[in-house]
Amino acid sequence: MAARKLLLVLGGAWHDFKSFGEYWPPLLENTGYDVDVSFDLNSLTQLDKGAYSHILLFTCLGEKGDGPSAASKMTEAQAHGLHQWVENGGGLVALHSATVSSQTSPEFQSLVGGTFITHPPRFSFTVYPMAIEHPIIEGIQAFTVSDELYIESYDPSVQVSMVTMDRGVAYPMVWSKPDGNGRVAHIAMGHDGEVWQLKLYQRLVFQALNWAKQG
Repeated sequence: MAARKLLLVLGGAWHDFKSFGEYWPPLLENTGYDVDVSFDLNSLTQLDKGAYSHILLFTCLGEKGDGPSAASKMTEAQAHGLHQWVENGGGLVALHSATVSSQTSPEFQSLVGGTFITHPPRFSFTVYPMAIEHPIIEGIQAFTVSDELYIESYDPSVQVSMVTMDRGVAYPMVWSKPDGNGRVAHIAMGHDGEVWQLKLYQRLVFQALNWAKQG
């Protein structure tokens, strides 16, 4: 089977995108992906030229950043290019702070299904799979992360597959949705390497990618 072609899009503020771009490609290549890494958000306006089957999006756009990954927000052209690509059959997995873009891009909010609101200081919490079965959480038991607990608004049409509890309130941590001929999944955990190295987290990401686009 030919390798599936994946574009890893990185950039923004408050996160170590450089380390993510070094850590994940070997893992993805070991599972059959041909990976391109881009810190250029304009790559989202040229997806029809790349023959990508998958996009893994780890960005934090909406805050001022420093260095090569700096960007203030996702532009209308970038959001529209990504949306069209998914509607035409692409598989998108948006990790952690990617939903910050929804604060300034209504089209991206519609695509990804939710918006970042805030998070308390980092602490350890447990994420739990929902009773309703879904391929993204197949074989995933509850596990604990030391992470930023992302509090997000979300569209009621998304399918929530994992949640966490904090002071008596449940918060969605993993959700998914179809969009046109494509699929979108969001995983709210994943601030840094302490989370990325967890085997169940890695399995969650791989299964989200597999669900988002078969073949």
